[in-house]
Amino acid sequence: MDKLENYRQIIRNVLLPYTKITYANVPVRNIAVFDDEHGQYLIMSDGWDGVRHLHGCLIHIEIIGNHLWVQRDGTEDGITDELVASGIPKQDIVLGFQEPAVRKYTGYGVA
Repeated sequence: MDKLENYRQIIRNVLLPYTKITYANVPVRNIAVFDDEHGQYLIMSDGWDGVRHLHGCLIHIEIIGNHLWVQRDGTEDGITDELVASGIPKQDIVLGFQEPAVRKYTGYGVA
């Protein structure tokens, strides 16, 4: 299996459990949105609180070149530790939500 296909499988395996999360105080469900062709992997939250529509992105990972860009991480513990524990080297993960000048100090990749 080539490197990027392996990364795609790891991302799917790491993100899918987030669709099973239930919240005690927020009436939303989490939905996986995966687009292998364009390298987009999202966990979207959607629901209603009375008449208020709740809709947002919990996690967004994008494959750009040979790197995984974590564009959004709304988890408590951070998704990158799970990606690293699953076999993706830190240098192949870019924290896209961090300011570009700060990324070199994160211990993760820069691109």
